[in-house]
Amino acid sequence: MSAAPDPSPATDLGDSAIRHLLSAVQQALDLSGVGPVRDELACLRLLELRTRIAVASIARLIADPHSDALDYMSEGDHILHQLADLPSAPSGVR
Repeated sequence: MSAAPDPSPATDLGDSAIRHLLSAVQQALDLSGVGPVRDELACLRLLELRTRIAVASIARLIADPHSDALDYMSEGDHILHQLADLPSAPSGVR
């Protein structure tokens, strides 16, 4: 008797796709490289924007049970492109 295959899509994904997505999420949530923080409120707003970007990508992947490695890579790229459009320092956030 053989065991039933695990239906989770993560088992079928390439390690590089998952690593790429997780790296992008980490970059979104890490404010250490955004420059000097003078205004705590502006910093929190920037973190909120960056968090929304990451959460939206994760939600899209979770919502599609057929997400594959290409989807994970695409969402990782999407996060990185969205981050590039944000201000590089919290002072530029309104």
